[in-house]
Amino acid sequence: MTRAAPFGFSQVVFLSHVIGDGAPVFPGDPPVEIRPVATIERDGYYLQSLTVGEQAGTHWAAPAHFHLGQAAADDLDPGDFFHPAAVLDVRATAARDPDFTLGVAEIKQWEAAFGPIPPASAIIMWTGFEDRWDDPAAYLNADSAGRLHYPGFGAEATRWLIEHRSIGVLGIDTMGIDPGADTAFAANQLLLQERRLHLENLCGLSQMPPVGSWIIIGGLRIRGGSGSPATVFGLIP
Repeated sequence: MTRAAPFGFSQVVFLSHVIGDGAPVFPGDPPVEIRPVATIERDGYYLQSLTVGEQAGTHWAAPAHFHLGQAAADDLDPGDFFHPAAVLDVRATAARDPDFTLGVAEIKQWEAAFGPIPPASAIIMWTGFEDRWDDPAAYLNADSAGRLHYPGFGAEATRWLIEHRSIGVLGIDTMGIDPGADTAFAANQLLLQERRLHLENLCGLSQMPPVGSWIIIGGLRIRGGSGSPATVFGLIP
């Protein structure tokens, strides 16, 4: 039986992929490995060993992921993990151009339809790449030279959202908030300061309205961590 949603919301949904062996990871990151350690038949209880990088599966990054001296995973406060959500549906554009880079113009078009983005919001790009998750090659979309091709936030848009909307999070349903072709990680470099987070490899975004919902970000409080694999919940009004 499905439990009632908390806090006066009508529905609570998962926005995280189930993590398992063979899950897509950023090139060079450790692969996900899950192996049995104990079984009920042999040991009387069930336990698995999980070997995973901090930025595997659906995950968040702390500012320390890109900047020395910035907050690590265990430096963050509870309030850093609760945010109103604004979901930008760019699937049609991303289907035509996998290198699509979100700009300020697209954000202003969204605001013209749905209103100003509230402070401390999580801005989430719904690109449709979440549907490729079970095909890692298609998800990373690398060309013959190894260059990745998936949509992301442009530096100009990221800077504008920080300076004019005081955002708390950038999230996306691809391997990174930066476009795959951006090897300088400009959006991450700008975002990951002053207790802001990124969310990558989201899913279930069809369940989220453009405005009015909230997200809760779970994960591990790793000492000195760059971030953590995450269970992300969407709270829908």
